[in-house]
Amino acid sequence: MLQTRIVPWVNHEEFETVYKWLFANRKTQQDQVQLGIDRVQTWNNRGEIPSSVDMTAAFIEIIIRDEQHGQHMSHKELRLMYAMAIIRFVNGLVDREQKGKFAKSINTLARRMGLPSWFVDLRHASTHERLPSLTVLRDGALQAVAWLHDNYWIHNIKSIEQHAMRQNPEIKLKLNQYKECRKTYIKDKYSGKNIEPDAYVACIQDLIEIIDDDVIREDIIPLLLGVGGIVPTGKKKRASAEDMNISKGLIELWTPLLQGFDVGFPNFGEDLITAMIGKLNTSYDFEINQTLLNPYVAFATKNAEDPTKAPSYLLTITGWLKHFTQEFETSYKKRTLSHISIDDILESCLRNPNYYTRSVLQSISNVDAELGKSIKPFVRYIDQMILKYIGEKTKTQNIPPHKLDHQVLEEELKSLETQLVNIKSKPSNHVRKKAKTVINDTSKDDEMDIEYDQIGSAWSLYDDWKPCPIGTLPNGSVPCLDINLLLLQSE
Repeated sequence: MLQTRIVPWVNHEEFETVYKWLFANRKTQQDQVQLGIDRVQTWNNRGEIPSSVDMTAAFIEIIIRDEQHGQHMSHKELRLMYAMAIIRFVNGLVDREQKGKFAKSINTLARRMGLPSWFVDLRHASTHERLPSLTVLRDGALQAVAWLHDNYWIHNIKSIEQHAMRQNPEIKLKLNQYKECRKTYIKDKYSGKNIEPDAYVACIQDLIEIIDDDVIREDIIPLLLGVGGIVPTGKKKRASAEDMNISKGLIELWTPLLQGFDVGFPNFGEDLITAMIGKLNTSYDFEINQTLLNPYVAFATKNAEDPTKAPSYLLTITGWLKHFTQEFETSYKKRTLSHISIDDILESCLRNPNYYTRSVLQSISNVDAELGKSIKPFVRYIDQMILKYIGEKTKTQNIPPHKLDHQVLEEELKSLETQLVNIKSKPSNHVRKKAKTVINDTSKDDEMDIEYDQIGSAWSLYDDWKPCPIGTLPNGSVPCLDINLLLLQSE
């Protein structure tokens, strides 16, 4: 069984995102840096957090406060802030190295872990002697952040491929064995041979015996969502922008394994759906992600650094989500993921509105007409954002014509324009409708037609009111609900 480590971040991608936020340019990307500080505070609320992460956020927060509001604070106040951060920085690092029956000196422990002795001297002066000057403390804070960056963050930030290399090789081997056995079975089956499924069934059973829920989340799901897993290596075998549907062969290849994990681990389906939708969205603050509103821009930009950001990869993930959604039209026993509800997919899509999740929401509407009516305003809002985004980009960007599929783009624009025309053609909310008020009398019932305009009411519709989905802010963004409200009050 693999050794697991409990961390406050949801996955490796969240850890990398917070790293990018914290070390963004403080002058030009202040909002990004503040997001990183807030997210570290959220991690603190979740449970234990590495001292290096906590101290990085603490140093950066103090540096920002000094740069923005230092003129309103006394020198002593600033010196005390920096001094306390440096003391906690050194103590937090060396205390965990204090092992054995006899305590070792801080200098010895710092030298062993590569921490410059200058930090130890600064800590000693801040604790027992006269507070160092503000210039020295400021320089010490900047050097401490640089040391944490080079000795902690860089060593823990790995690409997706490197992260996969750390996974249990036995698990990866058995997944490949299943894939080959299942391919052989399907090939022989369609060639007319009478073959038993024993080989690939044995691979599934072997996998289930050596894994647990943590391994499912940390190893199995990342491998399944990697290129060569449920997303084929060959781009011709992936979904296209025209229909976003995956092939029958791809479904047939992976369904037995997914069903096996679903039976053995009830939380597998929910974890898989969450991870898949997470792949479709690189934003962690739950707001409209403009870069994903229109996939054609992505087609025009060739970025081969990360294969999981390729449009064909994202379209295939979307195809799988649509497939899982369409299975709700069948009986419970025939579903690939039997422990999830359509609400699980719906909630994740609403939290990550973009071009791809919009297609999944449309599939949900087709499966459940009643549910489709309730989410129609949200889908319409995404459509308007897509149309607006396309219009703005065509004016500001010169994209070579051969880079775009004009036919598909024109069809998409016509479809969205038609929807907007239909919306505008509906009766205005300012038009008052007639209402019938039934007054019960002892002798008979009298029906009275009353014009709303004739009723003296204190309520009136705001002229500049614009519709937006329930749960969103007036600007259309969905608030980040996982950050403690105390953060806002403290500001």
